[in-house]
Amino acid sequence: MERPYQRLVPKQIKTPMKVEVSVHQGHSQPGSIPGQVLAKTNVERWFTAPGVRRIRLKEGSVRGSLFLPSGDGPFPGVIDMFGDEGGLMEFRSSLLATRGFAALSLPYFDFEDLPTVMKDLHLEYFEEAARFLQRHPKVKGPGIGVIGTGKGAELAFSMITFLPQVVAAVCISGCSSNTITALHYGELTLPGLHFDTSKISISETGVFDIFDALDDPMDPANSHCLIPIEEAEGPYNGSCKGCWCGVNCLVAEPTPGEAKATTIKEALARWEEKNGQKASEAKEVKLYAQIPPVEKMDASLSTLVNCEKLSLSTNCIEKIANLNGLKNLRILSLGRNNIKNLNGLEAVGDTLEELWISYNLIEKLKGIHVMKKLKILYMSNNSVKDWAEFVRLADLPFLEDLVFVGNPLEEKYSADQQSSWVEEATKRVPRLKKLDGVPVIKQEEGEEGEN
Repeated sequence: MERPYQRLVPKQIKTPMKVEVSVHQGHSQPGSIPGQVLAKTNVERWFTAPGVRRIRLKEGSVRGSLFLPSGDGPFPGVIDMFGDEGGLMEFRSSLLATRGFAALSLPYFDFEDLPTVMKDLHLEYFEEAARFLQRHPKVKGPGIGVIGTGKGAELAFSMITFLPQVVAAVCISGCSSNTITALHYGELTLPGLHFDTSKISISETGVFDIFDALDDPMDPANSHCLIPIEEAEGPYNGSCKGCWCGVNCLVAEPTPGEAKATTIKEALARWEEKNGQKASEAKEVKLYAQIPPVEKMDASLSTLVNCEKLSLSTNCIEKIANLNGLKNLRILSLGRNNIKNLNGLEAVGDTLEELWISYNLIEKLKGIHVMKKLKILYMSNNSVKDWAEFVRLADLPFLEDLVFVGNPLEEKYSADQQSSWVEEATKRVPRLKKLDGVPVIKQEEGEEGEN
């Protein structure tokens, strides 16, 4: 029976899928009798390597299947999700385990005692799954990855945005907005982007074309549905071509020469129009991912006299400047820019408690000592190479939470099995309570001698 345009999905992962491939003479229309067979062969594809273990999971509210490679591990952990077809799909998780990943195939509706239909989704379910996988003895940390297709890709975007356990994401044929059904996380709700079934068209060959059925996520009227992926602290990769309107690119970039950089004044004006509030009175101001991007932190920032949290991430800023007027600033987000040093932070040294500055070009930590109240520093994926720079963090009397993964110094020591990155780092900055997302376990005094 012909079933054109169907996804080839194996039903059994323990036995090979057998497919007969044949070449016929001439061109045959769908439904017609094909011409003479010119050549044919049988193809077998295995989805499980010898030694891979499949464990059916029923842990708290989480359901699914955990696939573990052969060997002692620990292995990198990945959550694997598919889209609105529902149920449990295991073949990709089995293949991932075959390649050395501890993979959790995670259904979220139409399976066992999960909801039978995809209604409102709660990110707490996916958070529980992430915590389970992260803490599994066969999974190496500090974080886990997630791969998703379709609706699963949207959920992967949301997981790397909101869940600290998730540090990398691969998103296939997903939308940059939350679609169709609402997603809840605590007091936050991302409404579902509207899907109009009346706009689905059928081609002459019987293909259902849904390109125009989903509202444009880049329309300002739908901005409340956008997933704030620019706030994610880890790398992500998304691909979608011809599936959804307006989502061929996650971050729109202007053509060279098309537009000048957005000024802080212009960004503040947009923020005020969107939020219906004066920026000078606001405690939190988000100026991330401006299009065109912000290149300079200009003097207009001085108007934010009441601001306690400022986000300028995902722009093209090279220098930290003009923070003098922000006397109440507690949290500053500057991730994903082109910042090369910490000059300029002294203006908020007496108040700043959290600095998010991952994915920049910082090699030297000179001047960090002015952060007298800094408790949290997220500076993964920068360019710090030497212990001489790292030890400057010991000058911060209240620093307790540090994310440093992805710097050359950390990569060098993590790659060397003879040495311990955590041991070396915490020896130099002993006040740390959490390093790269993992609590620091300190040896009690006298314990070494007693043993």
